[in-house]
Amino acid sequence: MTKKKTTKFLLDKRLLITTFTLLILGLLLVFSASSPEAVLKHGDGYFFVKKHVKFLGLGLFVMFFASNINYKLYKKFAIPIILIAIFLNLLLYTKLGKSELGQTRWLGLPYLPRFMPSDTLKPAAVIFLAYYLEKIGPRIKKPKGVIITTLLILFFVGLVFMKDMGSALVILISLGCMLLISEIKLTALGVLIVLGFFTAKKSLGLEIFQYRMDRLTSFLNPFENMQGDGMQQGNSIYSVALGGITGVGLGKGFQKFSYIPHVYNDFIFSVMAEEFGLIGGVFLVSLFVYYTWVAFDIAKKCKSIFGKFLAIGLSSLILVQAFVHIFVNIGLAPVTGITLPFISYGGTSLVITMFMTGIILNISKENNRRR
Repeated sequence: MTKKKTTKFLLDKRLLITTFTLLILGLLLVFSASSPEAVLKHGDGYFFVKKHVKFLGLGLFVMFFASNINYKLYKKFAIPIILIAIFLNLLLYTKLGKSELGQTRWLGLPYLPRFMPSDTLKPAAVIFLAYYLEKIGPRIKKPKGVIITTLLILFFVGLVFMKDMGSALVILISLGCMLLISEIKLTALGVLIVLGFFTAKKSLGLEIFQYRMDRLTSFLNPFENMQGDGMQQGNSIYSVALGGITGVGLGKGFQKFSYIPHVYNDFIFSVMAEEFGLIGGVFLVSLFVYYTWVAFDIAKKCKSIFGKFLAIGLSSLILVQAFVHIFVNIGLAPVTGITLPFISYGGTSLVITMFMTGIILNISKENNRRR
């Protein structure tokens, strides 16, 4: 008798289960958070959640497609990928840049839905830096290597900072995490952090960034200007406080009824905290931490230097963005307009996040195949 060949499931089950748990939770929260506005503006409580499901379907396709593309292919195309992402971000300064709520962060290309090009630069910057760090190797210790790497990171961050401070912060910290596991000296990394801090501080003093200074002022005491810049964050803090330990129950939140504009995007964690309480909030944070721990474990098992940097950089992006969003929602950071990965209302952010997850899944697949 001949034995039947069994095909082993090679994708990391831990990462898949965590991702699907986050996506299901996101679907519930988008429905709960968006239904009041959907009824008020469109006469259909399912208006936003139906669109979210479409983006979710596209994201799932992209994720599993990416999980079947050998991650080493991105190393070959690292330069074209970063150049395309840079080009898309530069288009914001043309007539193709679209403004909303006073900010020009969206790009309107013919025959394509509007999207935020900063979301494309996030994975592109990680891919390019992973390629560069593998290529430069031990030379990262030398002054020339430190200077070139610093200039690269400052360029990526600066390109996004002009239009989107929140995304710039996410990129800066995520690329910094990649440097932390490279052979760069900690003193050099410390200099980079100090340099980045003073550059940002100096930039915020410019007249064109006055609105950001206003946000910082409101952040220090949002309740003093509840009719102006402090409205979103102040109501978000109220929402978190109302949730208590166990929450008021799914769909029973009060603050989402026009008290927090675009609550299903930038302030969806406040809905989670109000309806599921501290227990729900801790559970959600735990999911993101576990997701990152699994990705770091995948990176640890990867024999490719490029693969290690890639898994760590992409998962750091997701974790850092999640924490920036949460900190804004609970009043520990100024309003930045950052979505919560996997959870917030769909679009570019959701699809790009699932694409990044697909890359990490492929790294796990190649690890298991090798073993």
